[in-house]
Amino acid sequence: MGTSKINILFLADPNSIHDIKWISYFEENTDFGTFILSRKVHYNNEVLKNDDFKLQKTIPVGSIEDFSVVRFYRTIFSAIKLKRLIRKYKINLVHILYAEPNALWCNFRDYLGVPMIITCRGTDVLITIPEAFKKKSLVNYLVAPAYRMAFKKADWVSGTSLSQLKSIENFSHRSNNLSVIRTGVDIELIQRNTDTYFPLNDSQPFILFPRYIKPVYNHELALRAISLLPLPLKNNYKFVFVGKDSGDNDYQRKLEDIIKNLGEVKIEFIRKQTQKALFELYKKASLVIMVPKSDGSPVSAMEALICESKLILGPLEYDADIFSDNVIKMETWEPQELMEKITNMLQTSFKPLPERVKLLIDRKTNMDNVTTIYNSFAEKRS
Repeated sequence: MGTSKINILFLADPNSIHDIKWISYFEENTDFGTFILSRKVHYNNEVLKNDDFKLQKTIPVGSIEDFSVVRFYRTIFSAIKLKRLIRKYKINLVHILYAEPNALWCNFRDYLGVPMIITCRGTDVLITIPEAFKKKSLVNYLVAPAYRMAFKKADWVSGTSLSQLKSIENFSHRSNNLSVIRTGVDIELIQRNTDTYFPLNDSQPFILFPRYIKPVYNHELALRAISLLPLPLKNNYKFVFVGKDSGDNDYQRKLEDIIKNLGEVKIEFIRKQTQKALFELYKKASLVIMVPKSDGSPVSAMEALICESKLILGPLEYDADIFSDNVIKMETWEPQELMEKITNMLQTSFKPLPERVKLLIDRKTNMDNVTTIYNSFAEKRS
């Protein structure tokens, strides 16, 4: 590539650690200038200053209203604002880090005049966007073709799993410039000593449920499985859930009602944790469980594997090249099956993770693939 920087405008959520991890890789690369624009509902400048996320050089450029097929006049004004930001900051490339609803801005690709990339994460292209093609309403009759066109107009589309690529091909009929790129994990960082960050007050063996408190993460299934566990196992382990008071309040109350009826089970419901505290939880957990209703290639699961945690996942289409060793995947959504898998998995030992798996989930490997894509657009403008 030439000597001039590539200025990248990320349309991203500054509250999402996955978005921040992605951006932080490129802000450290002197070949790139990084800028972040958020949806208005996500705008929060202070998050960019949080030490845990480590965004130091990325320039926040404000927020934008969501693309709307109903309030199209507002959409036009927002597109004009986006065009002005591209000119003001000499943006060479727009990268959308979550497809729903942000991918719709690719419908203005020709007007904006710069390449646009969509990165999909899971629920966006596995559930939310496909539902627009299934639901028969006036709005969806407009939204569905708008999504199809947006994905066709994008210069590149990536997903974090093969199942996402299949879904994208199905609803958009796109088959070119489409690839699996995962956020990946910083293996060297995870493997550092994090003993002092352990957030629990005792050393009792525990089973960890790290996904935050939202309905998509399906904690009620986990709680029902816990209720079925043999009494000796209930007495020997405590069950740690992460994200108290930082998710869906109504859903949390539902979970708390279930917990009240579980009897003498030891459940510890802790608040949202820093990355280092989560790493230490993974390292010390006897077992990690995540059974969301929808998923991509979950970074949390990759982190758990690098921390040498045994893992149970739900019956979703996870990429087998990553989630096979030290992983048991459910075949149904039945609490009885999860209970049996918990019992069996606690009796197994963690096996050394193959180097091929480490390479697939290594952050640098994945982000180098993104760098190649960015540079290909730079060569076209040179």
